[in-house]
Amino acid sequence: MKRRSETKHRPRTTASLLVMDIGNTSITLGLFSGAELRGTHRVSSDREKPAAAYRGEIDAFLLKEGVGAPLGGVVLSSVVRELEEVLSLAAKGLSTKEPLRVTRELKTGLTLDVEEPQELGTDRIANAVAAGDLFGEPVIVADLGTATTLTAVRGDRLVGGAILGGIGMTADALHRKTSRLPRVRIEDMHSVPAGALGKNTTKCILSGIIYGTAGAVERIAEGIEEETGSAFLLVITGGYADMIAPFLKRDFRLCPDLTLQGLRLLFERNT
Repeated sequence: MKRRSETKHRPRTTASLLVMDIGNTSITLGLFSGAELRGTHRVSSDREKPAAAYRGEIDAFLLKEGVGAPLGGVVLSSVVRELEEVLSLAAKGLSTKEPLRVTRELKTGLTLDVEEPQELGTDRIANAVAAGDLFGEPVIVADLGTATTLTAVRGDRLVGGAILGGIGMTADALHRKTSRLPRVRIEDMHSVPAGALGKNTTKCILSGIIYGTAGAVERIAEGIEEETGSAFLLVITGGYADMIAPFLKRDFRLCPDLTLQGLRLLFERNT
């Protein structure tokens, strides 16, 4: 009887890529092997925290994912100027390459068809790159985070968008700018109202924020379509996307990791 070979075939490994999406409220870390997102981790955005402390959190995340240095690369996008330098320093030495910072000068595959490209958030660029690659049709990306941003992509052009206050920001402003309205915590927002008709102050605030954000996203998308003469697919992402999704009447796609995928694509196109 022939015995099966005892030789173990080791799977081919792909150099890992660490991506960092640095936002006003939190920093999302993502680890890719090729196009596969192996894992994510979120830490608070703390402008006072030193690079060494962030490096500890990064190392712990990599250890949890069973990956060590050197990585195939590191790419980061930041809307917080102070944290961009700190996280870039924290990532030094993780790869033989310098961390790639997303700027408007990178090869994106898109024409930034806006009046002031230098003011365009790098997270919105990453979202546009990923949406264009994944869907290949006119797309509006609604990123529901600290701020709510809409970014419209048609063909190979980022043609504009809109910005409004995010869910948490709006709740905080209602409390700080009035004398009697209570602070609605993020935890409360997961108990979204069954209907638009609030029966107490907290539920009225929740209704206004949740239904108001969903309605604003859809109305802005309709306005973009009216002005461009094109039909757009709505794609939603960001920390509050799950919360808003049940209240959208328009057809949409939910892509929680869209920004991270965009960062991966930007790294591939620029290295």
